[in-house]
Amino acid sequence: MKLNDLDLNKLHAFFAVVADGGVGKAARRLGRTSSAVSQSIAGLEGALGSKLFDRVGKALVLTRGGQHLHACMSEYQAMLARTVAELGGGDGEVRGLVRVGFFLGFPRIRLAEVASRFAETYPLVSLRVSYGAQDELEERLRRNRLDFVFSFRPRSGENPLLVSTRLFSQELVLVTGERFFPRSFGASDLGRVPVVDYYQSDPLIDRWLAHHYPGERIRPNVRFWAATTDLVLDLVARGGGVGVLPRDVAGPTLRSGSLRVIGPRRRPLVDHIWLNEPRGAYRDATLEAFRRLVVSELT
Repeated sequence: MKLNDLDLNKLHAFFAVVADGGVGKAARRLGRTSSAVSQSIAGLEGALGSKLFDRVGKALVLTRGGQHLHACMSEYQAMLARTVAELGGGDGEVRGLVRVGFFLGFPRIRLAEVASRFAETYPLVSLRVSYGAQDELEERLRRNRLDFVFSFRPRSGENPLLVSTRLFSQELVLVTGERFFPRSFGASDLGRVPVVDYYQSDPLIDRWLAHHYPGERIRPNVRFWAATTDLVLDLVARGGGVGVLPRDVAGPTLRSGSLRVIGPRRRPLVDHIWLNEPRGAYRDATLEAFRRLVVSELT
């Protein structure tokens, strides 16, 4: 049967019988006769094609099917209650849910700082974090499945439905461990030395080479597509190759001497991180509070 064909009154009677432990008590609470409640349960079982209760002595005991229905409907009720509470946030109180998307290379340290500060400042708010590729996150943003997306590109110029706010900048450096380039660095050697990169659709090593060696044709030997900054850092630290990382992410390993920066030191390659959001979208007190904190902490 289809969900739209299900009689919600029969479900209400089912929940009452489970809560009160029997038809008689449920009937008194619902203001109905015991016969009417029993008929509702029978009708629900007939519609579902599944027995919901076993009679053990004078008690009604949920079958496995009844237990499954009760658990799923309880979860649905809890979710509905949370949604109603979140929609009630229009009274100016900061509470409810904020849905945020981060590109896979976003520095986890920065995320932890913002999330912990937000949770400390607004204890009634939940933060739901999603990671994904840029295009995927922005599609979810356009479909109103996310409230904000952190990006390494501004989208307002390309998409009039989005607004982009520039946050922080980060220098991108090529790093290695002891295994590679022990004496000197040559860009042409990147064709034989393994490289750890993020996305095959947008290689960061190509951007790094175009910035530092414009006009030169160098084909890097990318051995790993690691997606996340953390995995790039771990692979480089374990000798898996060389990779481009934000300087502040690689900072602890650079200071300890386990990794070092290689390549030209002139004209650093800098990335800007942007906050993208729907243009003209309704912003309640909770979403406004998140935006204010992000701009304050990350600019």
